[in-house]
Amino acid sequence: MTEVPPRKFLSEFAVSLFSARWLMVTPSDLMKGGEVSQEAAEVAQRCHIYLICRRPAQFYDPKNFKYDGGKVSGTLAYKIAGRTEELYFELPFEPSDGATTVRLSDYPHREIEACSSDGECIRRVPASMMTHLVAPSGVLRQLDVLYVGQAYADGRRSAFERLKDHSTLQRILADVVQSMPDDEVLLLTFEYEPYQIIGSIDGAAKEAIRDETDAARFPRILDNPLTEKQQICLVEAGLIRYFNPQYNEVYKNSFPSEDQKILAECYALDFSALVVEIDTTELRMELFSHSVAASDHHIAEFDLVDPERRRSFFTFVNEDD
Repeated sequence: MTEVPPRKFLSEFAVSLFSARWLMVTPSDLMKGGEVSQEAAEVAQRCHIYLICRRPAQFYDPKNFKYDGGKVSGTLAYKIAGRTEELYFELPFEPSDGATTVRLSDYPHREIEACSSDGECIRRVPASMMTHLVAPSGVLRQLDVLYVGQAYADGRRSAFERLKDHSTLQRILADVVQSMPDDEVLLLTFEYEPYQIIGSIDGAAKEAIRDETDAARFPRILDNPLTEKQQICLVEAGLIRYFNPQYNEVYKNSFPSEDQKILAECYALDFSALVVEIDTTELRMELFSHSVAASDHHIAEFDLVDPERRRSFFTFVNEDD
């Protein structure tokens, strides 16, 4: 068990950051672009944190797919280590907007298509969307966090805009195709609410500083608020430290120098703990990594009182390199 370092001041302050709205898309949807609702566009513009995740890819089994004019039925299939697993579904399905036929897309059968008489596809139901209806729990609702990143550019660039030309995403997609052919990549972006300051006082800490130096700390924190860019960098750093994603480890020495500079500015600020939350309850998905168990609500807490821990948290570049 890690020993808790002694309290330096009578009062201590933690920066708390928590996720709010989110969006989830596939890389294919991202590259195709297309129209989105005004609400989705506004959320996308505010989402500066993104996660690149993977899970088993789903497809419709063509052998037992049926459409009887009022409903569709069949099995949603996926593979775990090469072994096929199946989930049965039966759902109401009424073609609309001039659609006259319902069919499966060509191999690998990842969509149900509602088409007009001239063959134009008017409505599509991806297998990945069917998961929310037929898989109440299990591996299809668990997302392996491969990479955590951020896009800000003074608030003018959304995470989706950053991901469209993201070289790391292209590397991850290539690796998944090569090494994990039964899996798919999903992109999640998150908006974070403005930070909160959480204060605590421990009267039992006899050795803690409790003079006017301590009394001046809270007003000083309020008078030097974190910028939005600093908050985004803290969220990114906290989630990377917490999930320890595979590809952040691979590319840890390429952490942007500008972001490193901003973290150095945060290092000098007078807060003694950081709390970063990420919630996917509404999404009905659980996040996990090789070092963190699956959950729909993660709370990453970092004690920054100890000088060595504090230096380690705010440093992303190996000093030996």
